[in-house]
Amino acid sequence: MFPKLLEVSGFVIYSYPLFIGLSWGLSYRLGEARYPELLGRKRYVFWFVGVFLFSWIGAKLLFLLTQDQWKNTELLVNSNFWLGGGFVYLGGLLGGAAFSLIFLIQQKLNFKALEFSIVPLLLGHSVGRLGCFLAGCCFGTVSELPWSIHLHHAHRHPVQLYESFLLLMLAWFIEKKSSEKLIHYLMGYGLLRFVLEYFRGDEIRGSYSFISTSQWISLAMILMAIGLKVKSQVIKNTEI
Repeated sequence: MFPKLLEVSGFVIYSYPLFIGLSWGLSYRLGEARYPELLGRKRYVFWFVGVFLFSWIGAKLLFLLTQDQWKNTELLVNSNFWLGGGFVYLGGLLGGAAFSLIFLIQQKLNFKALEFSIVPLLLGHSVGRLGCFLAGCCFGTVSELPWSIHLHHAHRHPVQLYESFLLLMLAWFIEKKSSEKLIHYLMGYGLLRFVLEYFRGDEIRGSYSFISTSQWISLAMILMAIGLKVKSQVIKNTEI
């Protein structure tokens, strides 16, 4: 693909870190335009920085957990690993969610105080997947479809582009149609990621039993969405 977008006199712009940076920058600016008054700018910036750091660590740790033990030791002491590639999005999501939960408890806020961030998260994630596509990572399974791409010695599904497009559609739906943003994010992304895993050809993130690590996490997201929906319905029924 195009891991290097530009190289002039030894100066190189790599596609993956560029698009990851763009995804975080876009998410920050969109969130900045949306955060509720009760949060305030200082708390928004503090929360965003915390989410960034915990997401970074979470994305790296889940990557390590899916690797062979001997490789883990080697990567743990490698600064290039911590500052470079080797991210797992769902690990980052778990890390960011963990910090957000701590933040909400510490600030005595309801989880709805952070629902403004879901659409920026989806749009940033969509941009980040374009970086995966250009870098040739997170690639798809072998395909003979007309729109398949040649990568790693075979024609493959451009699964990164599938995900990027579906993330945009989910963002549109949640923005325009959803009054339960967190529930629909957990259900929507859980479902699309579970299905997309069958079109992914990079098995580096590991599998347990008959499905991948990412699919187990996707199932947990779906179950959480169902649990929140049931709880929401019970609360509504008791108020009637």
